[in-house]
Amino acid sequence: MRIVVKFGGTSIQDTERMEKAAHSVIKKIKDGNEMLIVVSAMGKTTDNLISLLEETTKSSYDKSEYNEFISFGERMSARLMFSALKSRGIKSVVFDPVKEDFPLITDSSNLIEANILLEESREQCQKYIEPLLKEGVIPIVCGFLGRSNKGGSITTLGRGGSDISAFALGKIINADEVIIVTDTAGVASADPRLVKDTRILPKISVEEMGIMADGGAKVLHPRALHFKEENMKARIINFQKGDLDSEGTEIEGRFLSKMEIFPEKLCLLTVVGNQILETPGLLKEIITPLAEKNISIQGVGTGRNYIGLYLLEQNARMAYDLIHPIILKNHSLKSVSLKKDIALLILNSRKFIDTPGIIERITRPLAENKINIIEISTMKTDILLFVDWHNKDTIYKLINNSLENE
Repeated sequence: MRIVVKFGGTSIQDTERMEKAAHSVIKKIKDGNEMLIVVSAMGKTTDNLISLLEETTKSSYDKSEYNEFISFGERMSARLMFSALKSRGIKSVVFDPVKEDFPLITDSSNLIEANILLEESREQCQKYIEPLLKEGVIPIVCGFLGRSNKGGSITTLGRGGSDISAFALGKIINADEVIIVTDTAGVASADPRLVKDTRILPKISVEEMGIMADGGAKVLHPRALHFKEENMKARIINFQKGDLDSEGTEIEGRFLSKMEIFPEKLCLLTVVGNQILETPGLLKEIITPLAEKNISIQGVGTGRNYIGLYLLEQNARMAYDLIHPIILKNHSLKSVSLKKDIALLILNSRKFIDTPGIIERITRPLAENKINIIEISTMKTDILLFVDWHNKDTIYKLINNSLENE
């Protein structure tokens, strides 16, 4: 197998853990695998370097100075890993961003949140990485860092960017597996620093992992998942066992961009009242009788004076009759109305999170064709459009053409 392994800062924060990491790599090499190592800075090195730079310069430094100075953390880790492997008779080569052979080439538009240029990076890997892998030599790449396509200056991929380095290299060299070695045993059911008795998930989809990462989970950088391929195995494991075959959490699948029309007609029940947002438990009071009758809710919209529930049109009358008694007995509520013939378009793409102006791209062609949107809901990778049923096919074509042309 061809494996990319990324060692997080905690997993190599001292010499004992560095040695454990080296031993884990050697075991995989002896099993006949091709290995590429990505390293983070040891422990809190990057934080310490940033503090030193800020205190010394009184924060009067430019992005180039920042990148060059904080790059010392990863560059030191790479050389220590090289020494650890060399002392055990294992050949490896350090790839440093100051040298022309560095495999990850980035753009120059934002030096501290740089984007990896895949084609240029693929050329670098074909020229410098592939021959080493075939010879059984281990490339050691400084994570988090890139080399600018203009001038060759050091760029950074954003804090936590070593994950991005690992998955990008995995994609470029067609790795069979990417292993992220960190200080957790995998993806937990909740943050173990905040909640007791959490459990480790044996598997999680790339979509679920992306939503968790964007929602604040620190176990993996969300941008790294852009590079996850369908057939690429990916695992998050704990460093403590010093074994790259340790169980952890496997990340399954890859991101797919898609747009679909929900197949059934929906209706909209709109509950109007006073101080809707300020009244605790009001939403629960409205939806509880629906849940008791197994009526699913496809969408919820809330405003200061209303709650809108999108349901299957076939459940319209039953839902209406269930909600009306609540209106009569609750002094905060005034009326409920019913609108039918509603369609739901579901758009899903990882790019939505990182693409400024995506809502404008979607809504512009509708406005130009004088097509109204009843409601729009956005959350992470999903955009939901509620529109008139008779417009659904036209809207699908307009949005599809707009996104393809951008």
